[in-house]
Amino acid sequence: MINLLLLVLFLACLGITAAWIAENPGNVTIYWFDYRADTSFAFLLLLGIAAAFVLSYGYIFVRRVVLSPGDFLERRNMKHYRKGLTELTFSVAALAAADVKKAETHTRKAEALLGRTPMTLLLSAQIARSQGDDARTRILLDQMLDYKETEYIAARSLSDAAKKQQIFPEALHMAERAHAINPKEIKSLLSLHVRMGHWQEAQASVQKSLKRRSLTRAEAKHFRGILYLMQGMQLLATEQHEGALRAASLCLGEIPDFIPAILFAAKAYHANNQEQKALSLIRRTWARAPHAQLGALYLSIISSQPKDAQMKLVNKLTGMSPDSIESELLETQAAINNRQWDVAYKTLNKIMVREESVRACRMMAAVEQGLSSDPNAGGKWFTRSQAAQPDPEWTCMACGHSTEAWDIHCPACGSFDTQEWKKRQIKFAAA
Repeated sequence: MINLLLLVLFLACLGITAAWIAENPGNVTIYWFDYRADTSFAFLLLLGIAAAFVLSYGYIFVRRVVLSPGDFLERRNMKHYRKGLTELTFSVAALAAADVKKAETHTRKAEALLGRTPMTLLLSAQIARSQGDDARTRILLDQMLDYKETEYIAARSLSDAAKKQQIFPEALHMAERAHAINPKEIKSLLSLHVRMGHWQEAQASVQKSLKRRSLTRAEAKHFRGILYLMQGMQLLATEQHEGALRAASLCLGEIPDFIPAILFAAKAYHANNQEQKALSLIRRTWARAPHAQLGALYLSIISSQPKDAQMKLVNKLTGMSPDSIESELLETQAAINNRQWDVAYKTLNKIMVREESVRACRMMAAVEQGLSSDPNAGGKWFTRSQAAQPDPEWTCMACGHSTEAWDIHCPACGSFDTQEWKKRQIKFAAA
């Protein structure tokens, strides 16, 4: 509506101006050499307007003639670009449908239309990997490093490939390159530092990431604690007991509630003949979080004590959390170790009312054998254990693999720091 009003206003002004010029045409005399021309101002203005129109259309015509080859090329390139994008779309769809051959055909067509681009390289690398062509995959990933868009994914893929081949220096170099692009992706870098025993470099990487705010303070504390834990476990395994004890102190300062850290610290105390500190640490943890592996370690540490003393120490521990099923299971295991079959049998019957687990069934099998002195007496309980509730284990959150012992790297898939203490999920076969 506003545009229409503006148009009417413009036409009205134009009409008024034309009428005024018609009433006052004026006279114009032009001298050109020996020629003289007399005319009105209105005619001269009209002639000027006509000349402006002619020149404008002439300019447009000449411009179109001059630029027509470039416009033609641009239209053709745009057409190729659209066709190339269509071929890329077909290629991605074919890969999603696991049709590798069709994906390869469309990718080649896209490359012919678009040239070698980051996207065509990425698709070609994925196709080569799907075909099991490691050599070609490596060549394509190397080429992808030259493009900013694909540098990170190429560096990370090359690092993973070198890690699988256990070429750790090359894997570390590529992991550092990937980390420089994406500072939040630090696990791959720390994993390689741990494998190579680069403890100072790993701690420096965590500190640098914290300063760059790509890690929160809580995440940085966790990773620092994990690194102290792994370094200490290595020292303990090589019988460097004093170094392991120092690492245990640093580790507990960062991750005081992490069960593997508490287990390691208790072992380090025990290795340094500080048995009371080890037992005290386990008791403090048991009060807030009873854990099967803490109980097993506790029994191992006190195994050299007389039987009566062992049972007193066990009761002292389980008294920290008397209502926990782990406390009852620990008392049962201590009674079995000391051949107190009646005590173990009584406790197990209470446990079975609450939960019939694999561990409880196996304990009951041992008790049945102890009570009857018959090696086959517990056979039915071993059978029942196969259908019983699974006990918690260290389970990888990346692949689902479960294991009794915690490790920073999953034994199945190699993922870094992905294990959690939880019950294994039972998978039922389809009928």
